[in-house]
Amino acid sequence: MQINADFSVIIPTRNRPVFLAEAVASILAQNFKRFEILVVNDGEGSIGPFDDKRIRVLDNHQRGAVAARNFGVTQAKGKYIAFLDDDDYFIDTCHLTRANAALNDLAEFFYANGTMMFPDGRKKLFARRADASSLRLNNTILVSTICYHASLHQQLGLFDETLPYYWDWDWYLRVAGSNNRMAHSNRSAVAIRVHQDNMSGQSNFAPRRANLDQLSAKHGLGCITLKNHLDFVVPSATN
Repeated sequence: MQINADFSVIIPTRNRPVFLAEAVASILAQNFKRFEILVVNDGEGSIGPFDDKRIRVLDNHQRGAVAARNFGVTQAKGKYIAFLDDDDYFIDTCHLTRANAALNDLAEFFYANGTMMFPDGRKKLFARRADASSLRLNNTILVSTICYHASLHQQLGLFDETLPYYWDWDWYLRVAGSNNRMAHSNRSAVAIRVHQDNMSGQSNFAPRRANLDQLSAKHGLGCITLKNHLDFVVPSATN
């Protein structure tokens, strides 16, 4: 079946079938319909099949999360790449519509705000902007909101698999540092679940610190304080 896909939405997943089903459903609910969904299985066992023919399941053979993203990119058929983590879900049904408008206009890269969802029911808004200068200090972009021209990978290569914690920050630095234009939406596009399995948890302090030092050396960033996205939420705001 030939799929008319402007967007390839990539979901790397590992042993989270309930969360995955909600993530997929949130993409299918988008009012922009010209997409394919690539579910890249990095866990045990099989996934699917799905009824919607726009959904493809790829087996990453447990090679790791960044490798799963790279595998998805290499198999994508859309002119734009989008990501959604398997424990997140879109809450703006116009997210791909807004991204399509921005990427068809002047931008090579698009990102949006998000809402952090806590286990006790609290919600906090993540609303930050980024550019080439600010990204040398902090990573203020949520990966589950990004959409960009697939051709950026021809220009910049794939994600750096030696940076399992900071591959995304490395990618943003490479995109912005190459003078690609970045567009931002003030709408909260995605719900980010905050839970103990998040990779930015305190239990991962030592490997995160080592990986951050590696990122800093790669881009000449100097000494950077270790943070996570919760450090950048709006303190008193909810969405």
